[in-house]
Amino acid sequence: MFRNHRRKAVLTAAALMATTTLLTACQGGADGGDASSSSGSSTAASDAKEKSGADDAGSAGGSTESQADSGSGSGGTSQGKGVSGTWFGTVSYLAPGKYTVSDLKDTEQAFFTSTDTNIQGAGRICGDAEGQAATPCTEKELEAAAKKGVPATVKVKNGTAVSIVEDHSSSGGGDSDTVKPSGTRSGELGYLAPGKYSLVDSDGNTSSFFSATATTINGNGWICGENGDNKRCTEGELEAAAKKGGVRVVVKLYNGAAVTIDEEHN
Repeated sequence: MFRNHRRKAVLTAAALMATTTLLTACQGGADGGDASSSSGSSTAASDAKEKSGADDAGSAGGSTESQADSGSGSGGTSQGKGVSGTWFGTVSYLAPGKYTVSDLKDTEQAFFTSTDTNIQGAGRICGDAEGQAATPCTEKELEAAAKKGVPATVKVKNGTAVSIVEDHSSSGGGDSDTVKPSGTRSGELGYLAPGKYSLVDSDGNTSSFFSATATTINGNGWICGENGDNKRCTEGELEAAAKKGGVRVVVKLYNGAAVTIDEEHN
């Protein structure tokens, strides 16, 4: 009987050890699965984060490229349509085919030249300072003069100069180019070049001035409109009237450029 009891005890102990081993193996497998699952989730999260970061970087890079493409060039000149208008001031050289001109407030505006740009000199770009008419100049002559700075009127369309006309009054030598008349003058209007006019007073003295995009031109039957009916005129109408002659005007000047031009009727 004692032997049977011992045998039962041995069998019970063996069964208990087997059960314990099985439970341990199951628990280990579960823990391994959890660890594997956790590692897989961590790797997936890391991959997602890296992909998200790459996408964000790509998005930021695209945004920067877009901003660069839509930016503006030197001196406020837009790389797209470009500016249009007329400026009077000192033309300076920036790069081959690219220049700046100051306006009435000495703010620089950049522009380009082309093979169609009409360049006229009066002694500094090219030509004779004593001559009465402007002289056609080359791009090389403009570039050489602009490197030193030359007063001129620049008419710009879509960022490219249509015409560059040297200020004749600045080409007499000495420091006369620094003198830009200001004040109010009256006389008979004459045409010299695009954006440039002459004024002959009652004593026969002749002076010249420039027009600009900011110039206010008022007509009263001669430049434009009808007699007795004051009307705002265009640069084209002023040019046509000046070429025709016989038009007396009162011009308010600031640094050689017309602020206002009014017809002078007796």
